[in-house]
Amino acid sequence: MKIRLFEDTFTKYEKKTFFSFLALYLMSITIFLFVIAFLFYKMNYNLSYENLISRMQLEAKQLSSKIIMQHMQGIKLKDANLSISGNFKTITITKPQTKIYSKIDFNKSINILNNTIFLVDNSTYGHLEIEYIIIKDDKFLKTNHILKKTIIIFSLLHITMIIIGYFLAMLFLQPIINQRKKLDNFVKDTTHELNTPISAIIMSTNKDAKLSHKDIYRIKLSAKRISEIYNALTYLVLETNYKNTNLQTINLKNVLLKQLEYFELLSKQKHITLTYALNDIAYKIKKEDFIRLINNLISNAIKYTKTNGKIHIILKNNKLIIKDNGIGISAKQQKDIFKRFYRATNSIGGFGIGLSIVKNICKKYNFSIQLKSEQNIGTTIIINFT
Repeated sequence: MKIRLFEDTFTKYEKKTFFSFLALYLMSITIFLFVIAFLFYKMNYNLSYENLISRMQLEAKQLSSKIIMQHMQGIKLKDANLSISGNFKTITITKPQTKIYSKIDFNKSINILNNTIFLVDNSTYGHLEIEYIIIKDDKFLKTNHILKKTIIIFSLLHITMIIIGYFLAMLFLQPIINQRKKLDNFVKDTTHELNTPISAIIMSTNKDAKLSHKDIYRIKLSAKRISEIYNALTYLVLETNYKNTNLQTINLKNVLLKQLEYFELLSKQKHITLTYALNDIAYKIKKEDFIRLINNLISNAIKYTKTNGKIHIILKNNKLIIKDNGIGISAKQQKDIFKRFYRATNSIGGFGIGLSIVKNICKKYNFSIQLKSEQNIGTTIIINFT
């Protein structure tokens, strides 16, 4: 499906729907991502903090063990080695009352002052006259890498979700836009199709002189064309209400012959030769449905057959065959030809609903329909009633 950025063909209501959907989506996804980002940050912050405290405690225990060992070896404080390999600042205190550390609560193992973490350890038990070991870290709280990482990750994720939201909104609207375009074209085509017969009737009757045979002939064709358009539109709107009720057995040949009287007139206008071979076939079907079926098929054949062309109609062996030597249908178009509003070419008028109606009627009565066509050679449609 092709998606274009803010098509010019968007109507005011489509744009309103688009932005309303996008706003609701973005508001929901923003709240959702904010909650997830907050939980992600808290979880990672707590894990990093606990890891930091564990490493500080480990360093304090290592230094404490070193102090105790040196005291047992008889080493004095002034000669003791209090260094240890680690990433923290290590402080030993002999007198907790020292003014510098008066703000530290030595009853607590963890103190946080001025964005600095102090870990208090008293496991020396006074060896080398050292009462406490303080492990100090002043980087973790000042340089919050976790917050920066969370902001970057979820900002990129939010941008990605905005892009996804845009395309989701377009995907949501595209079928509606396509249907609206089809309906717009349908209205234009209907107007055009009605204009021709109505204009012919007005021209034939809008004069003082008596109507000639040609005028009556023209009015008859125009009235029949208007009736066809009306029937097609009625079926299009009310097709869901059509049910296989009150079916009567009719002679398909007789009905077809009656309709051919009109198509003979129509084919003569384009100098198309209309031939037929019809056998009597009795079938239980609504007469209106059969008329609608054959009218759409024959009018399509006449419409897409060039001047001086030929159309052959066969009714036998429970089959209706309509064969023409018209413009034909390409293999690519044949799969879509029975879809509503689809037109193989725009060079010839029509609604694109004729074959859709044919397909619906066939489905209604379980008829099989077969299409054989080649471009510039012709088309054959076979309706099998059994």
